[in-house]
Amino acid sequence: MTLKEQAYKQLRRQIINGELKSGEFLSERFLEEKLGMSRTPIRSALERLQVEGFIKVSPNQGIIVEEMSIKKVVDIYDLRVALESYVVRKLSIRGLKEAEISLVRQNLEEQKKWMELRDEDTFINKDTEYHLLLAQIYGNDEIVGIINQNYDKLRINALRVLYKNADAISKMYEHHVCIFELIIKRKEEDAAKEMANHLEYGKHILVHY
Repeated sequence: MTLKEQAYKQLRRQIINGELKSGEFLSERFLEEKLGMSRTPIRSALERLQVEGFIKVSPNQGIIVEEMSIKKVVDIYDLRVALESYVVRKLSIRGLKEAEISLVRQNLEEQKKWMELRDEDTFINKDTEYHLLLAQIYGNDEIVGIINQNYDKLRINALRVLYKNADAISKMYEHHVCIFELIIKRKEEDAAKEMANHLEYGKHILVHY
């Protein structure tokens, strides 16, 4: 892995995990010292992160970790409703193979485990895996890429909500189980509607808490 790729992955992970906080002002010198790298890979990483919407580079203020606006949250969830409802509808029509059913069931078991342990961070990881897994089973790489990138942007906001709202995790888990059962029963319209309702719930709690 090149130094440019290492710098990009480290900075992206630190933004997603909240180590570099939303609204925080950064400098190239600070990042060089933090990562122990020269200016060239740092600048390359910053260019990629700016294109992906994780940071903003201002001539007057320098490098700023982007804050997620309410409009941005709404826009991302509206996109997800369209894409992920389509995915579960298509999966319901074609049906799931036994190996695919086993993969989703394993994920749901892990979600339940971390829900009961009240480990919000790990539950969010398993929540992300669940949605990505359905898209991967469907087999559209473009949809997988869009979902993956937008989950990263929402992660910090989601964790803040789950730390405050004890009921949200159990409701999200129940939604996941219901969607899965509807896919297995090949009820495409019901599965698509349940996914849409699930994502609308996620949008609501992120916007209003």
